[in-house]
Amino acid sequence: MPTQLQFRRGTTSQNNSFTGAVGELSIDTDTENIRIHDGSQAGGFEIVPAGTIVAFGNTTAPGGWLACNDAAVSRSTYARLFAVIGTSFGIGDGSGNFNVPDLRDRVPLGFGSNHTSMGAITAAAAASAVMASATKSGVQTNTGDNTGTGNTGTGNTGTGNTGSTTQSISVGNRNFATSAKDSSTASGVNSVNTSGHTHTVPALSIPALSIPALSIPALTVEDFTVNTTLPSQVVQYIIKI
Repeated sequence: MPTQLQFRRGTTSQNNSFTGAVGELSIDTDTENIRIHDGSQAGGFEIVPAGTIVAFGNTTAPGGWLACNDAAVSRSTYARLFAVIGTSFGIGDGSGNFNVPDLRDRVPLGFGSNHTSMGAITAAAAASAVMASATKSGVQTNTGDNTGTGNTGTGNTGTGNTGSTTQSISVGNRNFATSAKDSSTASGVNSVNTSGHTHTVPALSIPALSIPALSIPALTVEDFTVNTTLPSQVVQYIIKI
């Protein structure tokens, strides 16, 4: 004859007042949940607490669970769940009900420093490049004695010029590519001009880069949006009541 294993059973109220022994298990007959006790805290700890979200292999949620489909449910009927998630996923009618999470055609995103609002819905991942530009100008002053002797020939004799000269410098800029995988550019100096001289920096030739293909759900750069498809398989997300 098979051995039968039985646990203490009681309502939620009875379990909440039961301390039990260390490691003792009990069944909550209201929620059909298993509780484990530590011998000191009344009620113990639920093995699967209300508000737990898991993936499930059927479109119909099992007993004790609700589908994560944005449904508005009763605040009194599902008081335990409401005590955990409140109106983070929707206020319902504002008084008698509240919304469960909506994970239809969505994937969960971890709460953290970049996403600090529980229940917030994101549309896509975005990346942007910010470029800074600078204007460079200056005045160069040359002071000195430029003395030259006359050039004799065909009857023309010249004398040297002595004195100071002040010239303005203008700097020319041009854009160049900074990445082989997108259209990012930066600005750099390509010419320096004075009233008497012009210096031009030759164009740079950069070998092409080979970068492995990236698979990204949605990437927005400047005015371009790239959408790709990730391998996936559909499941139903459910939440413990």
